Amino acid sequence: MAKKMTLKEIAAIAGVSVSTVSKALNQSTEISESTRRRIIEVARAGHYHSSQIDRTLWEERPQIIGFLVPDVANPYFARLWRGVEDIARTHGYSVVTCNTGENPELELQQLDMIQRLNVAGILTVPVHEELYRNLDIPFLILSRCSAANNSASYVINNDFRGAYLAGKYLLEQGKHNVFFLSGPQDISVAVTRTQGLQMAFREKNLPFSKNHILYDNLTLKDGLRSLEQILKSYRPPIGLFCSSDIVAIGALSAARAWGYKIPDEISIVGYDNIENDQYLDYPLTTIAQADYQIGSQGMKLLMEIITSKEPYRKVNQVIFEPEIIIRKT
Repeated sequence: MAKKMTLKEIAAIAGVSVSTVSKALNQSTEISESTRRRIIEVARAGHYHSSQIDRTLWEERPQIIGFLVPDVANPYFARLWRGVEDIARTHGYSVVTCNTGENPELELQQLDMIQRLNVAGILTVPVHEELYRNLDIPFLILSRCSAANNSASYVINNDFRGAYLAGKYLLEQGKHNVFFLSGPQDISVAVTRTQGLQMAFREKNLPFSKNHILYDNLTLKDGLRSLEQILKSYRPPIGLFCSSDIVAIGALSAARAWGYKIPDEISIVGYDNIENDQYLDYPLTTIAQADYQIGSQGMKLLMEIITSKEPYRKVNQVIFEPEIIIRKT
């Protein structure tokens, strides 16, 4: 991060005295509004932060929140976004939503664009968490946060527990050949869910091979593709733990079209508990996570950070507990 300016440097650039700078930062009525705004802009450009100025800087920002999300078409992220927007509206804020497509390069572009809008704060479901470490505006992570990023504010699901419940259930159904249809390998939930799945196997003194992890499963077609790949080398009975309900529905549709018995030959556990699950011909067994609540709670906590006297030191962290919803798969 750039070195922050001193009061003397701000005064020199703004063409005023140090005492005038101090009055501006403390919102004194002894100076004109145009002078105060000029000083605030110089301070902002110079990355000047203190317990006195932070609130002034945030109050000068428009009432807009930036929200970066991997896929707005995914029902889980749509519910997350709804939770964010509902709370933002009650505070008089608008939400600008950007789709990152699980692409780190696009995420960087969208993040740069959002910052140019001079937003009051940012909510993100990150693809690459490192991009957010040095932000000089309030931000909060939703759904995905690695254990190493313990100084960040976040609202997440206990993905270790969720994967553990899925693995435990599949093993109880007699499926020792379990495959994890994961999302991208580099995101934190892929690591956390793998660890949870491994724990379920360790409790039964059974090995879980990393060769049974298939990455980059994001769509219905990915679920079909991965199941087809598995069946080239393994015969049922098998169990599938899927990174999302969308992927699970793809795998389920393929399994049924190919004539496999569900759940006797192929057992499937999804993740998210989207609304469509219960209305399928074969209602999906899944791990339910608090999608709307993660979004709404995240927005509430971001507002606390924005309005804090020391927003850079305000850290809020919440973890929601998942549950397994047992249906017919």
